[in-house]
Amino acid sequence: MLAEKNLTGKFKFEFSEAVKSFSQWLVSIGQDFSYKEKDYTITAKFECDEDYYNAEAKALELEDKANPQMSFDLEEDNNGTPSVSE
Repeated sequence: MLAEKNLTGKFKFEFSEAVKSFSQWLVSIGQDFSYKEKDYTITAKFECDEDYYNAEAKALELEDKANPQMSFDLEEDNNGTPSVSE
């Protein structure tokens, strides 16, 4: 008998910088993947759930870092209002 589990992760990004960083991270851990430039989608097959969950967490982290809105949010002052430069 042969039993095989295939776990495929499909990661669709909003920001190209996140795609670049995520693909570099996948290469650094020796993970094969395919990439569709048209819609910023990376597809990878994982051997176990833990590998997939680690990749999912990394993808979310990198997408947040690449989000320009996140940098704006960090510039807000302590009371939650955006700072205004004059």
